[in-house]
Amino acid sequence: MIGAEGNIASITIHRGARQIGGSVTEIAIGDTKVFIDIGENLPGSSVELPQINGLTVGDGKGSALFLSHYHNDHIGELKNVLEEVTVFVGKTAKAIQMNLVKRVDPACLFAYERINTFIPLDRVKIGPITIIPLMIDHSAFDAYMFIIDTGERRILHTGDFRLHGKRGNATLKMLSVYAKNIDYIICEGTMLSRTGESPMSEYELQQKAAKMMKSSKYVFVLCSSTHIDRIGAFYHANPEGRLFVCDEYQKSQLDTVRADHAGKSSFYDFVGIKTYAKNLDVYMEKKGFCMIIRATPYFSPILEKYKGRSLLVYSMWTGYLDDHARNNDLCNFLSPYEYRILHTSGHATPDDLKLVYDAVNPKRGLIPIHTESHEMFNEVIPYGKIIYLKDGEKFII
Repeated sequence: MIGAEGNIASITIHRGARQIGGSVTEIAIGDTKVFIDIGENLPGSSVELPQINGLTVGDGKGSALFLSHYHNDHIGELKNVLEEVTVFVGKTAKAIQMNLVKRVDPACLFAYERINTFIPLDRVKIGPITIIPLMIDHSAFDAYMFIIDTGERRILHTGDFRLHGKRGNATLKMLSVYAKNIDYIICEGTMLSRTGESPMSEYELQQKAAKMMKSSKYVFVLCSSTHIDRIGAFYHANPEGRLFVCDEYQKSQLDTVRADHAGKSSFYDFVGIKTYAKNLDVYMEKKGFCMIIRATPYFSPILEKYKGRSLLVYSMWTGYLDDHARNNDLCNFLSPYEYRILHTSGHATPDDLKLVYDAVNPKRGLIPIHTESHEMFNEVIPYGKIIYLKDGEKFII
């Protein structure tokens, strides 16, 4: 396809065509290049990030990088991006990531301070290419799909998404309004290789959490500090009269979301949350509590104090506990304790992938990304045109 400036337009998946995580996608017209995500590999992957002209090497003045969300497998290689590349992410997503980096890796703050933010549905022009961010539901808050319009072709990049989250029901309606006349979908397929998982909705998880929490006066929940919807589910499931407790860092993340979104949804109106300190021990013992924790030594003495008389809930991907993507620090932290698992995926089910394909009805086909089972797209959407690319393959559109 000849673009608006008379140059050939193309799609290249530099990494991520045949693996989950570490994805980098390029849509280009001549010297103008729009990149989506630049993540680190998940544990178990050895596919090195290539040198990418206009992003990590060469001249980046005509390039822009859009980050779909703040998970490390989508943002973790940002430190390697050329200084002249313009970088964009959602406003709340940037604030959440800044809070995290200040705590765990302050030396890398420079990479995140440079990020510009966009407003959902506002058009961003990069040379002849227009990008429209669509807010969607994922286990990272303030996550996005992107419509990339080259002038002759319209592409939908799904990022990571799901339809069973708090805002999932709105996704198909949004696509029916904004994702019209799409030529290609670049679509995640994470769950195609996780056939044993049958995700419940976040609402169902909240209901189950409420039942579980009635069985114990003292509840600890181990989950990601940036999984705001999951923390919200336990916040609203916490029995009336009990304390909801976290550390100062976690409180800062919840306050960030509340400041930006409480007026838009009462779900994010996080009030009455207590920051843990020793002077809170008496009240926690008396009233009971739900405490959000992470696998760090800070929380071990508190867990030990309630060992044998509390409920510990593990609410993260179970792959971190087995050989698939084992996290040894996490496993060692959990090893002294009994715990129950209550979790649901942040990714689209096979049925969801089909629903999105049907809603968008791409004229020229679907390109799989972020999947270990790309060939299964043909089984999920047997009538669809599936275009299989390899890492680094330039596809003329």
